[in-house]
Amino acid sequence: MRCAAITIDIDGQLSGDLRVERLARQAGMSPRTFARLYKARVGRTPAKTVEAMRLEAACRALEESAAPIKRIATQVGYGDEQNLWRMFQRHLGVSPTEYRARFSSAADG
Repeated sequence: MRCAAITIDIDGQLSGDLRVERLARQAGMSPRTFARLYKARVGRTPAKTVEAMRLEAACRALEESAAPIKRIATQVGYGDEQNLWRMFQRHLGVSPTEYRARFSSAADG
């Protein structure tokens, strides 16, 4: 299995359909086999990989641009602001607005 290629594919399609079923089909495996092998090789489930990559992309966008939070949420695959807000609270303990205020290089200039 080409985990690196699939991970790169995930990164390039964060706003797309990244369900395990689609990723497994792309790898030519059943969803269960794909998820098991992916976790064994990468160290986390495909869903956790997608979640981490989306959060990372959202953080980067908040740091580097003044784009509206709603647009960032859509671009990175969260669908709406509320989902983005929940992920930030769960993983970082702050809202996207608070994160931007602390870390944005766009706000510095």
